[in-house]
Amino acid sequence: MNVVILGSSVGIGALIGYVTNYVAIKLLFRPYKPVKIRNITIFPQGVIPREKKSLAKKVGEVVKNYILSEEEIKKIITSPEVREEIEKFLDEKIEHLTDKEITEFISKEEMSDNFAKIIVKVVQEKFSMFASLISEDMIKNILIQLEVPLKINELAKSEKIKEILKKEVFEFLEKEVPQIFLKAHVDKIVEEKVASFDEKTLEDMLFSLMKKHFSFINFAGAVLGGVIGLVQYFIVTSF
Repeated sequence: MNVVILGSSVGIGALIGYVTNYVAIKLLFRPYKPVKIRNITIFPQGVIPREKKSLAKKVGEVVKNYILSEEEIKKIITSPEVREEIEKFLDEKIEHLTDKEITEFISKEEMSDNFAKIIVKVVQEKFSMFASLISEDMIKNILIQLEVPLKINELAKSEKIKEILKKEVFEFLEKEVPQIFLKAHVDKIVEEKVASFDEKTLEDMLFSLMKKHFSFINFAGAVLGGVIGLVQYFIVTSF
């Protein structure tokens, strides 16, 4: 057994296998444009650039059907982690809001006007004999002159507000958010975005996603080439 020839055969086979796979992967992306002399194509465009529109369409379909489908969005929204974060956010916001005075959200004039209408209506319905003695303007003027700092939590319990709002928010998220994504045609947005990438950007993006896989393919080519070189050595030396 000639060790030098054996090593050379295995080494050359491994090198050829590695380089072959490396070039094959590069040819998926290169050349970006077909190489032509006049109207004759000398070297065709890389597979990925040539099929960019089809690839963009497939990526959009995958996002719509598997990543951001109605079912998947509902799963995300209803997951314990997301619900916990939303509840925590609502608790903090509601606590902060219910500690404010009503006049921070509605003017004193508007609030007085609303209360005046309610009071007059109640008097007309329950105490009709006194209805002629009061008017909306009179009640409104009295309320405007009053300096009563009225806070929201004095009218409604914050826990009750939290309960109602949480129910409404989660119902909205579960029912409407998936529909918003569907109506927004996310697949078309993704398709247009991918299709707008230039060839170099698309290559860099796919390489960053599949770097380990491409490296394995190169390594597998080297191993296979080395094995072929080893087999070739024994075939040649056996004759």
